Amino acid sequence: MINSVDRALTILCQYSQRVKELGITDLSQLLDLPKSTVHGLVKTLEARGFLARNAESGKYRLGLKVYELGMAYSTAIELQAAARPLAQELSSKHGKSVHVAVYAGGMAVFILKIEHREDLMVVPRVGVSFPAHSTAVGKVLLAHLPAAEIDKYLAEDLYPLTRRTITDKKVLAGELERVRTRGFATDNEETLNGIGCVAAPIRDQSGGVVAAISLSGLAEEILGASFPEASRDVVEAAGKISRVLGFMG
Repeated sequence: MINSVDRALTILCQYSQRVKELGITDLSQLLDLPKSTVHGLVKTLEARGFLARNAESGKYRLGLKVYELGMAYSTAIELQAAARPLAQELSSKHGKSVHVAVYAGGMAVFILKIEHREDLMVVPRVGVSFPAHSTAVGKVLLAHLPAAEIDKYLAEDLYPLTRRTITDKKVLAGELERVRTRGFATDNEETLNGIGCVAAPIRDQSGGVVAAISLSGLAEEILGASFPEASRDVVEAAGKISRVLGFMG
């Protein structure tokens, strides 16, 4: 374990419902560390937004970054609870795997996976992340980011996961426009060879896209004869989950 990381986390763990502010001296005594060491750690945590200094008392309280992480965790838990029944229903109907993913740092991060017993393919597990441009869920999430965020993503190199991954920025920009128009995205062996997906956006009460749900299977099946029904059912499932989350559109 890296000592500085362990010490920084230990500092954050000193805060609770009862203990809302602590000074350098307080933390030095609690951690049995020199004030100079604690001061350096606290200033780093403050710079990163994990701690905030009270100008009146000179002591430190938890910062906005901790709140943001807590909200992100809460959102993921709420999404899992809202999506699981409908994801299971979608998986059972098609005999395929279903995933729910969120966007984080340019990646599509899988937070829920329903694996059908008849689907023997190797599919991503919960916690795995892929570059957003390579996945159906990622393209859905990218397409609904603010324009500035999309431009920032397109400014980076788009590296391939397979020979079918979109790496041309103009092509990807056009694909994202089609996603917004059609209401769903596809992945034709762009993340994993042989695997196809169709994904649709999940919205929260405000109407913002907070996640995406996908149906995955052999590309020739998902994107072949069953595509019209698969895409319709995925969009329908996404809409139902959105309504559970409070979206009224």
